[in-house]
Parts: sequence; C-alpha cells; structure tokens
Amino acid sequence: MDSNRFLVFYQSLHEIIKNIKKIETSYMKEYGLRSVHMVYLLRIHGSEKGSTVTELAALAKTDKALTSRTVKELIDSGFVTSRTKSEDRSYRKKYHLTPKGEEVASAINSDILDYILGARVDISEEDIQIFYRVLAAFENNISLIANKEKG
Repeated sequence: MDSNRFLVFYQSLHEIIKNIKKIETSYMKEYGLRSVHMVYLLRIHGSEKGSTVTELAALAKTDKALTSRTVKELIDSGFVTSRTKSEDRSYRKKYHLTPKGEEVASAINSDILDYILGARVDISEEDIQIFYRVLAAFENNISLIANKEKG
C-alpha cells in the first residue's frame, strides 16, 4: 500500500516539476536568464531592503562563492546593482534590482501569481494551508533521511 502511495507522490512531483520547468524555460529564453537567476530576481524583488549573497545562497541551497558569481552575472546583464560604491565583495553587501530587473521580476511575479491561482482553483484555503504544512514536513523528513544515508 505505501509503495503505491510513494509512486503517486513521486510521479506527481515529477510531473509538477516538469511543468514548472516548461514554464520557467519560456522565461529563461525571453530574458536570457537561467533558473537560478529567476529565483534570485524574485527573492530580491520581494525584499525591500535588498538581499545579500548569504541570503541568496541559503535560498538556492548553493555555496556563497557560486552565488556571488551568479549575482555578478545579473549585475553584468543589468538586472541587479548594489547601492554602495565600494568594490567590497563582502557577502553582506545588499543587492537591489535595477529598473530593468524590476520590470522583469514584476512580470515573472505577476505570471507566477496567475499560475498559482489557476493551480489552486477549487481548493479551499484550509486545504492549501494543510498542503504547504505537509509539503514542508515531507521536505524536512526526506532531507533528514537522505543526509542520514550519506553519513
């Protein structure tokens, strides 16, 4: 019985991720971005005070050096800036969206909200709350199991 539930769980997640990637790919082509760029743009967009490399690395679950290089790509492409004039490459430096970055992040965010509203049609707010609580528990528990297996 549980193996059948696992298969449904696995196949459902796989299909959801595949469809999210399909939507994501359309943005990546349109704006010349990679997946991680979109995640960082949306994170910075949602932060009034800007975001640090440390915060972005934690969000994407990547190391700070890789995140710093990715933020530099966004700066070089004109999507992100730091309001400080310093050449300091500190991981605590706050990054903000440029007008171009704000335009792209706002468009992506707006579309994501439309997708979420479409995906949750006929699902009650109570069920949505339960879904996210259970999803977080699954993520945490599977992470614990996977990391225990490695060690």
